[in-house]
Amino acid sequence: MKVSHAHRSIWQIATLISILITAGCGSIPATEVASTATPPPVSASSPAPAITEPVAQEVPAPGQNWLLHDDFTDPATGWPEDKFDNYFIGYHEPEYYHIEVTGAHYKTTVFEPGKQTYGNFTVELQVLAAGAKTAPQGDFRYGLAFRRSGDQYYAFTISPRAKKWFVLKSSPNQLTVLSEGTDATIHDLDTDDTLRVDAQGPDLFFHINDQIVGQVTDPEYTTGEMGFYVESFDAPNAHIHFDTLTVRDFEAPAPGGAGAAVLYEDDFTNPTTGWTERKFDNYFIGYHEPEYYHVEISTANYKTTVFEPQKEIFGDFTAESQVFAVAAKTSPEGDFRYGVAFRRAGDQYYAFAISPRTKKWYVLKSSPSGLQTLQEGEDQTIHDLDTADLLRVDAQGSNFLFHINDKMVSQVTDADYTGGEIGLYVETFGASNTHVHFDQLSIQELSLSLACNVNGGTLYVRSGPGKTYSQVAVLSDGNSVKALGISPNRWIKIAMEGSDAPGWVSYEEGYISCNPSVDLFPVVNP
Repeated sequence: MKVSHAHRSIWQIATLISILITAGCGSIPATEVASTATPPPVSASSPAPAITEPVAQEVPAPGQNWLLHDDFTDPATGWPEDKFDNYFIGYHEPEYYHIEVTGAHYKTTVFEPGKQTYGNFTVELQVLAAGAKTAPQGDFRYGLAFRRSGDQYYAFTISPRAKKWFVLKSSPNQLTVLSEGTDATIHDLDTDDTLRVDAQGPDLFFHINDQIVGQVTDPEYTTGEMGFYVESFDAPNAHIHFDTLTVRDFEAPAPGGAGAAVLYEDDFTNPTTGWTERKFDNYFIGYHEPEYYHVEISTANYKTTVFEPQKEIFGDFTAESQVFAVAAKTSPEGDFRYGVAFRRAGDQYYAFAISPRTKKWYVLKSSPSGLQTLQEGEDQTIHDLDTADLLRVDAQGSNFLFHINDKMVSQVTDADYTGGEIGLYVETFGASNTHVHFDQLSIQELSLSLACNVNGGTLYVRSGPGKTYSQVAVLSDGNSVKALGISPNRWIKIAMEGSDAPGWVSYEEGYISCNPSVDLFPVVNP
């Protein structure tokens, strides 16, 4: 599955911070929680009848930060399967849900079988059009539908042929285009695009392949169901594969994510970009047409690295790579690991690697004297062979954050290596042969994705990490802010809208929740 990681300079953060002057705030209580009053919850609209009888969907295990997750490998999760005059819907084994529209100028939606309603959320979808089953001529569009109640919903869709995206609003009377644009990074047929919507109150943010492309404000539909949208224009047949759907608590789009410059990117579809192609005694490396770079180690207990051909030096950065092991070319027995190597100079580098067989991850440190494990853990969301995992490293000074499939798993502090090259890492243990496909590598300006929400009452924002610092603002219940880190005395550093100076709030457990946990935040000082 190919994902492009180019980013545009579009950034608007939807925080509702009420700025109060210190003199007008009265006396300061002993705690930094100003009030525990909580407004009444927003009532959900009544769901409209489903196409088929709904089947309750299993809720993901706590701690996964998922409100809903389905990769469509299990037909028992209850999505409808049916055939109608102009379209049919159902599972497409082994790993898709499909909608096929069999007439021009027709549209349909299918909604999650549990009929859950969502107000504020972040949703991501991997989706593609199947070229062999789609008419070679004519246009169509597809994507996410959300906040649906009856005929009322929003939709975020793309057209792979026109390279256009659309934000739609459906009402009982009409379908309105709220916003639209062109994005050349939208893939052709048979290649996944990742669509993302961040919804907070009336503010909606839209992303394609990790690039924010638009923002819309519309207050009419505040909550509703989540599902899929397909529409044909003049194409007489469009067959769409929905690959993975994940709904999470709302995550504010990171300012870096909207405007961060891409420092280096390769999706390995062009052999002339200069990555090494060579065969050695114990391994060989090179392009694997049409869209991978591969590293194959042909012996047990061996490791190798390959670095970006321009040999650029990176200090602070965000790096992402999609990678998987090929089962048909990998020994059925024995363990191995692979991932991203960074800040390399000679034998000195760090690496973030995963093992699909043991479901373990590792943060490694290489020096001339050996390889050291700085931290390790387990993550059951690591995929099996033949399915790509998305690995991400955020490096800021001596602080490193590590993510697997958009979930942060670890934070490590190590000050030894301050800059260096970025590349690929593969190591075998008991496996006598390991063949790894690197699907893409993207390096951009540092883009931390730390967000906090106020859950009850209000919190004072101060100019430094302590009660002796001046009060500069107040956060109200329901506000979301971008976090920058946490101080040794447990004050969270936050970005302040409209100001270059940061703010600080005391971490009051029960009153403020953060994604990821503050235990994974980088440690920062004033």
